[in-house]
Amino acid sequence: MKNPATETEARISEIFSSLQGEGTRLGERHLFIRFEECHIHCGYCDELDKPGRSMHLEEVIQEVLRLDVEEGPHAFISFTGGEPLLYVPFLKSLMPRLKAKGFRLYLETNGILWKALEEVLQWSDCIAMDMKPASVTKEANFDADHEQFLKIARKKEVFVKIILSREIAIPEFEAQLQIVRRIDPDIPVLLVPLSSEIEGHEDPQLMQMMEELQRRGQRLISTVRIVPRLHKILKIR
Repeated sequence: MKNPATETEARISEIFSSLQGEGTRLGERHLFIRFEECHIHCGYCDELDKPGRSMHLEEVIQEVLRLDVEEGPHAFISFTGGEPLLYVPFLKSLMPRLKAKGFRLYLETNGILWKALEEVLQWSDCIAMDMKPASVTKEANFDADHEQFLKIARKKEVFVKIILSREIAIPEFEAQLQIVRRIDPDIPVLLVPLSSEIEGHEDPQLMQMMEELQRRGQRLISTVRIVPRLHKILKIR
């Protein structure tokens, strides 16, 4: 990690109010704290290398309070990135302070750093967990970490998000659904369409494929939804 966090300082790309664009909380107003770095580099990531700046704990809290007054109320404070779980020392200072002020906390994560999750789980209210198919991300296979992560995350409100493109390897997709099935088949799985040229839901071939993947998924677990990215449709952050 280029800029390790401390208990009182972390690299933040932006703090802003917007609609939640993905997941089971789609369309709610959230206050986002975006952390700078991530330890993986998915080929489709639109936040990769987004520059941040060092912010002190008190500065972050004051900015959150200001935005909540001016643009709230907010359903959740959303920690996003980058990868928030790279910033555990800072989160362990920030999260209890925000909880004490009555905020609910939403953790958006790539679902890999399960040891870090254990350290902040007590303050997390909702966990938006990615599962990363290597055929789509062009990264390593993280299924063993995903399984361990979900075992921990299921103690809270959690859902799984899988970003899918035409390049998805079907056995890999089904293996990830089997992970959910083993741990808790009632955990919702959301399938997000991704196209390299246009927004995923505008790609008829991809959407036809997504419907087949949804049918396969529903044979294994209770809830499989196709959910386009609302923030891309509305052209908002």
